[in-house]
Amino acid sequence: MTKVVFQKVAMVGWNQEVNAYISFLKDGLIENVEVIAIYDKDKSMKRVVNYHYPEIPFYHDYKEMMRKETVDAVLSFHPSLLHTR
Repeated sequence: MTKVVFQKVAMVGWNQEVNAYISFLKDGLIENVEVIAIYDKDKSMKRVVNYHYPEIPFYHDYKEMMRKETVDAVLSFHPSLLHTR
C-alpha cells in the first residue's frame, strides 16, 4: 500500500470547520501540511479569511487559484445541511 503525503493544500469553502482545521495545522497537530490558498465563491469571505490568516491568499475564482498556486491536494468543505441521505 502506498502512503500519500500532501504538503501543500488548498481549502474550498470557508466556515468554522475550515478555521479549526487550519489552526490544527498551524499548531502542528497535523505535520508537514501547509495551507497555501483558500477559495470561496462568496467574495465577502475575503475580509473574514484575511482577518484570521492574512498570509494565506484568498480566491473567489477557483480556476485562478489553480493557475496561480501549486497544490498537492484540494480539501473541500461543505455545510452539513448540503449533505444528502
